[in-house]
Amino acid sequence: MHIVVDAAPVSEKQKAGVATYTSKLLELLSRLDYRNKYTIYGMRFKNEKTPIASERFSFKMVPDLFAFLPFWYSWYFWYYTGFSTQLALSKPDVFLSAYPVLPLYYTCASIVIIYDLSPLVQRDAFRADFRFRFNKQVRHAVKRADKIITISQSAKADLVNILGANPATISVIYPGYDANFKPDTNTRELDAVMLRHNIDDRYIIYTGTLEPKKNTPRLIEAFASLKREGKISHKLVIAGKRTWGDEAVFQTVKRNGVESEVIFTGYVPQEEMPVLMRGADMLVFPSLHEGFGIPPLEAMACGTPVITSRISSLPEVVGDAGILVNPNSIDEIAGAIYRVVSNGQLREDMRQKGLERAKLFSWEKSARETLDLLEETYRLHHTHS
Repeated sequence: MHIVVDAAPVSEKQKAGVATYTSKLLELLSRLDYRNKYTIYGMRFKNEKTPIASERFSFKMVPDLFAFLPFWYSWYFWYYTGFSTQLALSKPDVFLSAYPVLPLYYTCASIVIIYDLSPLVQRDAFRADFRFRFNKQVRHAVKRADKIITISQSAKADLVNILGANPATISVIYPGYDANFKPDTNTRELDAVMLRHNIDDRYIIYTGTLEPKKNTPRLIEAFASLKREGKISHKLVIAGKRTWGDEAVFQTVKRNGVESEVIFTGYVPQEEMPVLMRGADMLVFPSLHEGFGIPPLEAMACGTPVITSRISSLPEVVGDAGILVNPNSIDEIAGAIYRVVSNGQLREDMRQKGLERAKLFSWEKSARETLDLLEETYRLHHTHS
């Protein structure tokens, strides 16, 4: 079987979310699948080391003709002009799109990964032009795809309720986490990472981008209220790259006078993130909407207590291992932080439950389920064609 993969997200240098999912999925497929051939389309592969060294995986990049455009715009421009032709020439048995978009024309079996419908659910958290483009693309993908992969039961329900997708075409395949996220007592390594990021005290961590749907301003408000009341001595470490609409995050810090108490690390390299996560007293992840939410899973795998939202997919991730809060309530977020800070037995219980919960998820399991679906889709398509 010849599988063509649109892996545009892998081309991002600072990987997060979709890029992490795509990278790990391809990495595990290269280890597990000894039968099939893969052609991976992405950007910036030409002058960089390709993500996977395997004779069954070949990598092709978007033509340099469109390199004058910004990354995603150049991809979309080529996608809707030249990619249909490339697919026809490649003659795949199955096309897997790792982004919620499908070409205008193709004849092979297709699977599209739709991680969530956040731009349609949290409209104010996204630019109008992005919402418009996403809405057109995702509706076309749902209509054309033979099968849809999504990453939680919550995201599946959104696809059915908002877009009218056929539930029978949707497979829920949960993400996993990198094996480096694990308990570790290497204090020298932690001290080095803390020094590099100017962290000089116990800390609470948030990881992820600073986009509006992540709800970081309310986390900062909750943290600031606890500092004013003298209930915590911690710093707040915000580890994630800047994005559109993040001005409110920095304005909230300034307005509350906690500039010296909040540490912005910017994008943290993948090798440092597990160390930073292990060193935290807790992860607070009060997102307004997630397809899955990998940071809470990574925290549980490290034995770090988790506070997160009780909406969308996040209860599926943490189960009873974390504290679930109303992300719109600053008081509730603050109360949960204080409970964890002030109760050592609670922290230990959360640590143990989190470690057990994390064992339910793995990238290997994700890759095996994806491979099974690729083969099933191929069989069904050829049976009906």
